[in-house]
Amino acid sequence: MKFSALSLGLIAAFSGAGHAAPVTEYSNCVNVVVMQLVSLFQTGSTAQNFANCGKDDDGSGYASGIINFTTRNGDALKVIKEFMDTSSYNGEFDDYIDTLEEYADSGSSSTKNLDGYCDAWKAAANNTEFWSAQGSVVYNEYNLPSQEYVAEIGIKFSVTQAVLYDTAIVDGLGSGKSTLGGMFKATNNVFDSDVTGSSGNSVTVNDEYQVDEYVWLQKFLDIREKNSSAGRKNIEAYRSIVTRNDLNWSNSVTVTDSDGDDIVIKCKYT
Repeated sequence: MKFSALSLGLIAAFSGAGHAAPVTEYSNCVNVVVMQLVSLFQTGSTAQNFANCGKDDDGSGYASGIINFTTRNGDALKVIKEFMDTSSYNGEFDDYIDTLEEYADSGSSSTKNLDGYCDAWKAAANNTEFWSAQGSVVYNEYNLPSQEYVAEIGIKFSVTQAVLYDTAIVDGLGSGKSTLGGMFKATNNVFDSDVTGSSGNSVTVNDEYQVDEYVWLQKFLDIREKNSSAGRKNIEAYRSIVTRNDLNWSNSVTVTDSDGDDIVIKCKYT
């Protein structure tokens, strides 16, 4: 079951009422492109698949929903708990909550005692409040935190914002070398002087050095390529955008996938 038109609207809506105001709000185009690319490389389609569910090939237990929320890192549990707080919840996950909490707390990749989990997820996906729960978790757990990094050094370009947002979703937050926080720090630590360039914007690294944003982005992608365990296809796609010098987006962006095929991603769902 795929619902493409609603996902961005849900995520964008969470930038308004009931949530802390972000430091730098992503444009609708950045939101749409990131969500479609993540979906393409996670589930095989740019359409947002709220009912998607299956065992994760990378050892994260079950992966489900629009960004492959996993039972191992606990973001699937956060979606479920948000849904449980709605009037539409019908007990779909009652049999799994204790196990999901145990696995999220311990970071376990086990799927023991989760037989029927995907059936429950797919049943819940018939309900629009479950879609909203997924959008809310994406926004609060990945969108907002990545915006803080964008604001910290003064990133302006759509492509750089999208790369950081994508990294948060695919590689996670935190401070380890394979997470957004670790990669961001490692990139900044490369520079010990000002670096000029022709992109038209400089970022402020470590509160001291002015570094051309294009140069900074290329270095970030190099470090992500070296350390990412899950985002290889995403990195290739964003490198193709950078190669085209397509730094700011308003209507669409063209990416080249790992098979060498060009894909046009529009900045609104149709």
